[in-house]
Amino acid sequence: MESPKKLAIFLGRLKKVLGIGGYLVIFSALIEGLTFSIQPYLSFPITVPQRWKIALTIICVLFAISGIVWFNKTLRIINVHFAGGENKLVTHGTYNYVRHPLYSILTLSLPPIAILWNEDILFILPWALIILFAKNMVKIEEHGLIETFGERYLQYKACVPSLIPYKGNAATKFRKQIEAEEIE
Repeated sequence: MESPKKLAIFLGRLKKVLGIGGYLVIFSALIEGLTFSIQPYLSFPITVPQRWKIALTIICVLFAISGIVWFNKTLRIINVHFAGGENKLVTHGTYNYVRHPLYSILTLSLPPIAILWNEDILFILPWALIILFAKNMVKIEEHGLIETFGERYLQYKACVPSLIPYKGNAATKFRKQIEAEEIE
């Protein structure tokens, strides 16, 4: 009886910390576990030299750690806006490059490690499913963001990609649009 309560408390705390991003973490763990169970029956082995494994793993881990640190700095900025009673759309820091930096960090840095260390192309499948799941979670979250910030968020959304930072410092274009509108 005590264990389900502890699990519920733990999951509640995880949800508070990660928002619905916790669901992405849980989904990722489940889909990776399913892939491990399928691997003995369906496999597409590759050979990765040990030094490449180590080098690429270090790159992925450093990317994940730096991304999480960077994201946490941005969270402090967001908390200042909410604690101060402001309802302001934050578009700097990590939000210059992607609209959902935590999902971006999780989807771009952790799954490649599974591919490297299991030496199996099969692990691309869960990576693709994780990205699809993240994109759907983004859609769910953005309904609330559109309700809260309206047209401003839609303009921001048009400039900045959701998960993959392929446009560089894209929020600069958004902020210039806003400045031009305020001058008029």
